[in-house]
Amino acid sequence: MALRILALLVCSSAAYAASAGSPQFLWDGDVDQTAILSIRGDQLRVSTPRGGAVEHQRWRFFAPLADSHQDVRLEVRAGRGSVRIAQQPTLANNYMVEIQIDDPQDGRGHYSIALYWEADSDQTRRWHDRGWQGDSSVAGRREETGKLTWRGHVEGDATVSCHASSCRTEVRGGMPVSHERVRFTRPLPESEVAVSLERDSPYIRVLEQPLRSNGYTTSVEISDECGGNRDCSFTLSWREPDVGEAPEKREAVRGMVWSGRVSGTVRVMVRDSSTVSEVLNGGPTANELALFDRPLPHQSGLSPAIRKLQGRGAAAIVQAPSEKNGFSLVFEVRDPGPGADDYAVELDW
Repeated sequence: MALRILALLVCSSAAYAASAGSPQFLWDGDVDQTAILSIRGDQLRVSTPRGGAVEHQRWRFFAPLADSHQDVRLEVRAGRGSVRIAQQPTLANNYMVEIQIDDPQDGRGHYSIALYWEADSDQTRRWHDRGWQGDSSVAGRREETGKLTWRGHVEGDATVSCHASSCRTEVRGGMPVSHERVRFTRPLPESEVAVSLERDSPYIRVLEQPLRSNGYTTSVEISDECGGNRDCSFTLSWREPDVGEAPEKREAVRGMVWSGRVSGTVRVMVRDSSTVSEVLNGGPTANELALFDRPLPHQSGLSPAIRKLQGRGAAAIVQAPSEKNGFSLVFEVRDPGPGADDYAVELDW
């Protein structure tokens, strides 16, 4: 009898460990205000008591929810609002789990969740995996393009930094930004994608691309002339990384070293084995020199990196090579002043 009990405990522990290690259910979608996900067996029902319908949703069951009383575990992988388990499966609710998502901000927010439960082995053996389902699933692939649109009331110079599915704003002079709103069609991926402004503006520019070195954060600078005591907006877009097998990563090696005496901010565009610089503010750049170890390849998907070798200010990549920009690499050197300082930066690709 003791051996039988021990065997049952071991089997139960193994089943729980397997369910705790891998999710039994994945879901993502864009929520406006409130959405409720009700799951019983291998069936999903989505309702929206407040706000518009859920968009771009997809889901996948790896095992059906068992007809048993148990505690389902929730993991929130992306989302800017509140996600909670409203009901656990019990006999009283016919063994259903209910997830409530509350998105308090304007527009739709993107959410991604995983659920973990103890699967019934007999039920799972008779069950057929239907793969990804939903209106955002085409042969198991995500949308190819992601976008975020930001809008706010600007009276001064501001920097908007965005990561995953949220943005934060820093103001340099002037009044705080008000009536701030942001909408993501997809969260920024944890990947070195190339983001670009959908419409060029002399008052808005990309300061930093999402790189591993900055935690995959993109930053956008807005000058006072954009808002001028009124609303200002921009839209960033990027190509989603392939959800299939990841391409083999090549180690970035030194491509060139750039140096010069900078007063203010200078933007440098690298193409092939040449550079073109533009002073965005401050005085002209003196003693400018670019020494190439090898030309910049005509290809996208590179993982360029920048390293400041000399200078008191900052250096950052603002555009990675892509077909849209003619496979150019663009970086900026920003000197805080006063006066000028000598800079040297290394670019790897």
